[in-house]
Amino acid sequence: MVICLYGLRSRRGGDSEAEDEIFDELLARARSQEGFIGYHLYGSESGEELGVIRFETREALEAWRNDPAHQASWRRAGEFYTEFWIQNCETFRDYLWRDGQHVGEDLAERFRSDPDNLASSGA
Repeated sequence: MVICLYGLRSRRGGDSEAEDEIFDELLARARSQEGFIGYHLYGSESGEELGVIRFETREALEAWRNDPAHQASWRRAGEFYTEFWIQNCETFRDYLWRDGQHVGEDLAERFRSDPDNLASSGA
């Protein structure tokens, strides 16, 4: 599994309606992409948001990076954010503990079926 972490800080007075439209379009495109596993978004008290996007392979992540609509959104990022960072990571070990027990479960499937996964919840 390959994970793209990104963080952002929203610009005050940014066009949140336009940002939401772009987000919805990009999420729909990502959902349809081969190798896409899931997407989660978290917020902090400091106002920073953290996005976690999971892909099956590096190639799937690269395909997402090279998607024309995704690249077009970068040109508008300054309208919405004062800061935006990205870290791409490869999973070298993963495991799950549930109710105090080590569970041998495919985490890709766990993230695909997570009800908080924006990619599967229709958000």
